[in-house]
Amino acid sequence: MANTQVKQLQPNASKIKGDFSKNEEIIKRLSIEDSPFEVITKDGASFGVMGNYRLTSKSTSAESVKSELEKITWNRIIQVVMILNELKEKINIKKEDKV
Repeated sequence: MANTQVKQLQPNASKIKGDFSKNEEIIKRLSIEDSPFEVITKDGASFGVMGNYRLTSKSTSAESVKSELEKITWNRIIQVVMILNELKEKINIKKEDKV
């Protein structure tokens, strides 16, 4: 009878260290219910966004940004209208390029 041995699996990677603070950037997203807005927190600073557009200045408190975005002000309405208008123009340019 032939001598058969099963090869042991050997990992080819070293153990992963638990400290990722130097290797990665953490970005948190907080969606605001019933709105197109989100609060982004990055490197301890939070700001409000609508899609790819930043709406608020940076703050150290995500909750204060959230409460600011929940207020319906004329400034916020104008920001949203301007963003929608810019998106509409981008869509029209893409359509013209296809024709």
